[in-house]
Amino acid sequence: MLDKILIVEDQWIEANDLQIILEKSGFVVTGIAKSVAQALDLIKEDRPEMVLLDIFLKGNQTGIDLAKILGSQRIPFIYLTANSDGITLEAAKATQPYGFLVKPYRERDILVALDIASYRYENQREIINRQEKWLANMLQSIIVASENQQDKLILLAKAFEPFIPFSHIMIDFNLKHDNMTTAWLYERVGYEQYKAISGWDLLEQLSSISKGYMKYRKYNLMRPQINVIHNLADENEEETGAFFSKLRNTYDLVSCLNIPIQFKDKTALVSFFTNKINGINNDHIEFAKSIHSSLKNVIENIIDIGEMNSSLKSSGGMIGGKTPVVDGVIGKSQKLLQVLALVAQVAPVDTTVLISGETGVGKEGLANGIHQLSERKNKPFIKVNCAAIPASLIEAELFGHERGSYTGATERRIGKFEQAQGGTIFLDEVGEIPLDVQSKLLRVLQEKELERIGGRATIKVDIRIIAATNRNLYMEVAAGRFRIDLYYRLNVFPILLPPLRERRDDIPLLVDYFLQQMADAAGEKQKKLSPEVMQELVEHPWPGNIRELQNLIERQVLMTDSPIITSIDLPEDELVVKQPEKRTEKSIEADERSRIEAALKKANGKISGTGGAASLLNLTPAILSSKMKKLGIVWKYKFQ
Repeated sequence: MLDKILIVEDQWIEANDLQIILEKSGFVVTGIAKSVAQALDLIKEDRPEMVLLDIFLKGNQTGIDLAKILGSQRIPFIYLTANSDGITLEAAKATQPYGFLVKPYRERDILVALDIASYRYENQREIINRQEKWLANMLQSIIVASENQQDKLILLAKAFEPFIPFSHIMIDFNLKHDNMTTAWLYERVGYEQYKAISGWDLLEQLSSISKGYMKYRKYNLMRPQINVIHNLADENEEETGAFFSKLRNTYDLVSCLNIPIQFKDKTALVSFFTNKINGINNDHIEFAKSIHSSLKNVIENIIDIGEMNSSLKSSGGMIGGKTPVVDGVIGKSQKLLQVLALVAQVAPVDTTVLISGETGVGKEGLANGIHQLSERKNKPFIKVNCAAIPASLIEAELFGHERGSYTGATERRIGKFEQAQGGTIFLDEVGEIPLDVQSKLLRVLQEKELERIGGRATIKVDIRIIAATNRNLYMEVAAGRFRIDLYYRLNVFPILLPPLRERRDDIPLLVDYFLQQMADAAGEKQKKLSPEVMQELVEHPWPGNIRELQNLIERQVLMTDSPIITSIDLPEDELVVKQPEKRTEKSIEADERSRIEAALKKANGKISGTGGAASLLNLTPAILSSKMKKLGIVWKYKFQ
């Protein structure tokens, strides 16, 4: 339980009420801060186990600013807010809070929020402990592995897959060397599959980058601490030479995490490159710091073996690789590989998983894969499509009922939760469950028990719950359609499945998989697609994702008599929905500013009362005034 709590709230009455409630319930309040600066001072004096944090504070910095600092220090926090509208939730979401308390809140709300936060914290700590134990064993196994440097380096790359998002990893055994023979670049080309490129081959591929690379070495020798380059394009060409620009142009790499390792007579470097700007965050840096000593032992062991086997000096060969971690999940794009790494982490434990993604991206297949990789794989896997069950029947479907419990209940019915006993239940489209049933689902998550409709006996259930949704549950919470306590119980280990348009490299592999499936089912030879048709498929936006692609391939195979498909009927462009761009905190503030200014203009500058801007925005005048102050909006009321 998280017992030591810091309150960060600039309203004295509310802060005092919180302190009374917490201390009466057995919590220790380490202090009350009115601003970010005061909060940081109190944290230095006595580190809290949890922070209750108001979003709007006195001074230039907000609760969101403090939340970023708390995240970097791994201190869990819950937001206090007088406004639960979608924009506020979206702005705060990026800081990964452990919950929200919407004012005015009751004593029960506070205690429930703290209980949920404690539950999530303990689950995440268990996952981290398992990860650290797994990694320690993995790194130790590298040391005792075969006496082949290449094998050890591939094992090292595999060890980091679940923890750091990367498409390339570069390992240089000696930054002080006068040429590139001590450097190796590994390109991730599949699940646990790599292409090795030696330093000499890099020189050939990147067109004489020797001077640039020497500058890159000097650049890292001058930075002996773990460091991050968030955007390679921003780096000084004088310091890095042409090396970064060549990496960007040749491999589409844009950011990296550098881990220098100091030895008595040399400095080694392990660099993780991603193809995303700001692809490395504080969690990755803290992780690198935590394993630095173990990594040093592994690199020292690899160096001690001696020179690389001469047969491995050339590039181009595939190293490693195995059957995909999840049956039926096809692809090798970086976004999918990151999802598979998450699956490998969470499958062995009983942690609740929430899979998010658009319709047709393969959420059910991923859930089934998690079950098959768990210790429950020989027990039932029960699927429930919550959107397909009428609201009046979903309670009976999930929890079961006794005979005579309602009109038409002529016999006892065992619900889906009981059917899943010992195994896994998959709640697809969990956002469709009605509010009155959500409270009963929460009990199953919390207590692992239920009662059938019309029954008196409490039934214990031993199940794992995997939920999925194509909705933004944060927005559903804001709209009052989804319980916030249930959301946080489900969202212990979130996995976001990317849409097909964000993993276009996987389309040819998926097409081949579907064509082979159809050929096997019909007992015929597999049909092929012409290069032109394949290019059309790769360029299509696929609003229906993998399901739409599969249906299209099946239809085209049935309509084509020849062994090669040379034309294909793609959906009309007007049916394609343009997806919104990912919004940053700045863009969210800009949108909020525009909305407020438009409302003020429409209300002729009037804030409160009938027809006022607050009324138009569905906010209280106090909250609107607070937002205006934060955004620096000054507006005078114009009398007509």
